[in-house]
Amino acid sequence: MKNKKKYFVVVLFSLLLVALTGCSSNSNSKKENTLPSAKTILTNAQKTKFQSMHATWSENSKNEVVQKAEAQYVKDPTVIFANVSTNSNHWFKTKLSKASSYSTLTDSLGTILTPFIGTSKLFKVQQTGNSYALKYNGNSKQIWNAIISDSAVTSLIGIDLDDVKPINNNIQIDVDKNYSVNDVKIASTYKDDGKQKTFTMKVDQIDQIKNLTVPASVKKSAVDLGTINKNN
Repeated sequence: MKNKKKYFVVVLFSLLLVALTGCSSNSNSKKENTLPSAKTILTNAQKTKFQSMHATWSENSKNEVVQKAEAQYVKDPTVIFANVSTNSNHWFKTKLSKASSYSTLTDSLGTILTPFIGTSKLFKVQQTGNSYALKYNGNSKQIWNAIISDSAVTSLIGIDLDDVKPINNNIQIDVDKNYSVNDVKIASTYKDDGKQKTFTMKVDQIDQIKNLTVPASVKKSAVDLGTINKNN
C-alpha cells in the first residue's frame, strides 16, 4: 500500500513538472511572438518624417580615412550644413533639386530604408524597453544590392560600390515604440583594387537639432540658388 502511495506521489509530481514546463515554454513563446516583424518595422519606419537630423559618411582603409562627409539638416526653414573630405564646407538655405544627394536624404528616411524592406526576413528584431532594434550582420547578396542601390547611402562621397567585392555588411536600425526612426547605422567592408576598405554611414540626432543658422560671414558672399533656378 505504501509503495502504491509512493508511486502515486511520484507520478503526480511528474505530471505537475511537465505542466509547469509547458506553461513556461508557452509563456516564452508568447513573449517572442509579441515582437513585431522586421517587415512591419521597416514598412512603418520608412514613413518617418522629421524636422532635423545629422548624418556622417566615411570610407576607411587600414584605419586611415580615405574620404568622409558630414551633414546637418533643419527642415523649417531649410538649412543644410555639409562638411566634405575635400576640406570644402557647404551651406544651403533654399529648396533642393530632387536630383540632389542632400534632397534624396532629407526628403524622407524612406529613401534609405525602402530598399531593405525586401530583405526584411534577413533582419533580427530585438526589444530594449519600449524601443526596437533591427540588426543584420553577414554577406548576403540581397543586402549588398540594397545598399548599392540606395543613393542616399552611397552617393554623397562618391563611392562606386558596383566595382568592389563585398566582404561583410553590418546594419542596425533603431526605432521607438511607434516605429519612428531613432538612428540608422550601416557599415560595409569590401575589397577595392585589392585593398580592404570599410564604408560607414550613420544617421542620428533626428529631431534633436533645434536651430541651424548660416554664419553672417557666409551670407555676405552667398548666392541665392532659388533665384538662379527661377531665372533659368
